Amino acid sequence: MKKSIAVLLSAVLVMASCTACSGSSRQSGRKKSQDSSKSHADDVISDTTEKSTATSESTTTATTKQEVTIKTNDNANVRWTTYYSDDGYFSIEAPEGWNVRYKNYDTISYEVYVENPSAEMFFYFSTSFVSYPSKENYDYWRDAAEGYGISVPDGYCYLSPDATAQSLFENSNEYLGYNDFELIDNLGPNGYGGDILKANVMFYGRQYEGIFTSSVVDIPMYYDLMDWDLASGTTYIMLPVEDFTDWIGNFLHIFGSLTFTDSYYSDRNAVWQQTLATSEQIMFNADQISNMIMDSWEQSNRTSDINSQEYSDAILGRERVYDPVTDEVYYCDNGWYDSYTGNDYEAVPSGSDYYLKPVTGTIY
Repeated sequence: MKKSIAVLLSAVLVMASCTACSGSSRQSGRKKSQDSSKSHADDVISDTTEKSTATSESTTTATTKQEVTIKTNDNANVRWTTYYSDDGYFSIEAPEGWNVRYKNYDTISYEVYVENPSAEMFFYFSTSFVSYPSKENYDYWRDAAEGYGISVPDGYCYLSPDATAQSLFENSNEYLGYNDFELIDNLGPNGYGGDILKANVMFYGRQYEGIFTSSVVDIPMYYDLMDWDLASGTTYIMLPVEDFTDWIGNFLHIFGSLTFTDSYYSDRNAVWQQTLATSEQIMFNADQISNMIMDSWEQSNRTSDINSQEYSDAILGRERVYDPVTDEVYYCDNGWYDSYTGNDYEAVPSGSDYYLKPVTGTIY
């Protein structure tokens, strides 16, 4: 029995030994498997990292901004200054460095001019002046004046055959400083008996676009040849076609800032006691008229404005792009956008309302 037990114990020891060896072998295999797995995981992580890095580099490359240089255009960089006339009759705001002048003919007729330093853009305002239904009416009054010893320059007259703003501007071209008045659109009434007109004109051989308004009142006399008209609040803003949308807002600011003083009205009424109330209101409310002009222009037929701006760009060898975030519009050389690789700017498509927005800068 003891021997059997001894044999049994020996067998157990042998089996235990074998088991230990087998366990050691399995542990080695497990460790090797773990090492192998670890090696494989490292490869996966390394490969993933490389792919992530490559993707990151690819993304970085795709979103890299193309640096551009933008120069702010003059219309978006205006510094305003207030001009006060020497006679104390009016004040007006104008861009710093621009020319402001005036002519006081007889206090009743008073003119204000504002123009840029190169004299290419103009604002004109007249309180009142006399116009005539025809050249014959003018000749009658000229002869009458000379009979009283008053010399009147031959042929110097404003004509308004229909006693309307359009009639005045179409027939008085040379006296208002332009030629070939061509109506684009009647933008509606100015609130004081006149119309707001948009038109093309030629000025020293260059195409201009302008806003024109006046309140013309027929003054009937004893017989037709003596009739005359009073044109009050006559205003025009003339800009080169290619600059119209960029600068019209600034010029309406100029118009809206025009203010005549109480001393002007008292002196004017002393000269002419029968001053028409209409002309007084026009001068007192220049800012209201300027707002009417802007509202009317924005609501008018926009196709011609867009077409004229596109045509101007083609002639000048430029195109327009816009920032989709800020909505600002910029000029750039024709073809610039074709080689642009960034995402900050989009091309302004043909026929877009972006052609009606002022351009605030130029990309170089």
